[in-house]
Amino acid sequence: MEHEKLLGVNKIMPDVVISKYDSLEVLFECDDFNFMRKLKDHFTDYKEGFMFAPKYKAGLWDGKISVFNWKHKTLPYGLLLEAIRFIKKEFPNFTISITPDVTRMFKGEEIPFVYDLNINVREYQKDCIESCLKYSKGIIVSSTASGKSLLISYIIKHLFDNNICKKSLIIVPTIQLVSQFYSNLIEYGLTQYTIGRVWSKSKEWDSSIVISTWQSLSKHHEMLSKFDCILCDETHQARAHEIKDILKHATRATYRLGFTGTMPISNLDNWNIKGYLGPIIKEYGPGQLSDLGFISKCNVNIYNIEYKTKFEGTYTEIQDSVFKNPYRLEVIKNIIDKADSNIMLLVGKVEKEGEMLKEYLSKIFTNKEVVFIWGGVPNNEREYWRKEMENRTNIVLIATYQVFSTGVNIPSLKHLILAAPYKSKIRTLQSVGRTLRLHANKPEGSYVYDIVDKTKYFNDYGEKRIRYYSSEGFNIIETEIIEGQPFIS
Repeated sequence: MEHEKLLGVNKIMPDVVISKYDSLEVLFECDDFNFMRKLKDHFTDYKEGFMFAPKYKAGLWDGKISVFNWKHKTLPYGLLLEAIRFIKKEFPNFTISITPDVTRMFKGEEIPFVYDLNINVREYQKDCIESCLKYSKGIIVSSTASGKSLLISYIIKHLFDNNICKKSLIIVPTIQLVSQFYSNLIEYGLTQYTIGRVWSKSKEWDSSIVISTWQSLSKHHEMLSKFDCILCDETHQARAHEIKDILKHATRATYRLGFTGTMPISNLDNWNIKGYLGPIIKEYGPGQLSDLGFISKCNVNIYNIEYKTKFEGTYTEIQDSVFKNPYRLEVIKNIIDKADSNIMLLVGKVEKEGEMLKEYLSKIFTNKEVVFIWGGVPNNEREYWRKEMENRTNIVLIATYQVFSTGVNIPSLKHLILAAPYKSKIRTLQSVGRTLRLHANKPEGSYVYDIVDKTKYFNDYGEKRIRYYSSEGFNIIETEIIEGQPFIS
């Protein structure tokens, strides 16, 4: 394993000594100033949107941020392996010594694992579970619908059954996922009375397993020292300062693991996520799992709309005008009309997109129930409609990306329209992930409908999304359509 090779590099009279600085950082000691400077430069990059920052405009900042602390000569422990790779490549003659206290940071208890939750566990899931227990820190990158909640359930049960950990914290991005994860843990065989939920209306801190959101935990740092195991679901949504603040206070947490379907593109976002959880220890993409038959095949239909209408104005003005364009709305209507089951539409704005689309579609589809879910809708109502999507076939569910693009489990969802597409890789692929779960009603796979608006600002967005789909191995079909011409999906 790469972990074992890279961490087993201790030498006599080393050029670089790496030791534990504290529970979150490792210290680099080296007499070569050029080495230290290049190490810092390697972990430095431009902050997204730096050109709009007042300090940059005033010439007081170059727009860059480094995750290497020059003053203390430290780096977040999760970037250790990347630092060693850098040293071996750029300073191949250097010898490295890693102190035992650093090695112990990445070493779990070696106790034989027993799969006894009466749930079928696939080979790739076993690989992920056993790697998490072996290294104790790190990130699993595994496609949406690959069963990350099952991985977490098995990990927690093993740690509890062998008295390795006594109190675990599961962190999710939304209140809705607190409820969903609670149900999943019970479904996978964990006892209900051991599971607690923490959010604004629930404070079940005394439970052995606590499920909460980043937002709730940020107000209760004093409770974090009780946990010896922290598992972060949908890791890509966590901000660097949130991860750091929580783990800084969770001083007893020897197991720190993250789970996500998509890692960010930017170096800084990647470093910040890995830094305080750990390196990627296993990765299973949707293309690989689809080929193995573990998740649904994804068919992405790209509709490139050439507009005769000339859109003028700012970014926001053009965005709003394009969305309510009659021809574009007709394209959406035709896609829904041809869908043979429920369909979800994802939007970014509440009033100008979600509510407007609901009003438009409700007048057309009198035989379907058109529903709009956004942040202001109570959690129990969101959960109700999530379950209804499994029980009925006549629902047109409009939802904001913030609420339904990540983590929401609707296995039967076969059709998805990205009604307000974005350029973000994470938002795009996490949205597509809602359709990847296997289900009897989609033997030929799921269908994603991506509308590419060939206008100022948005044409490039479409090209980026196509690259994302291609990199994941999805089946892509592009169709060119022109405003005013008949369109049949």
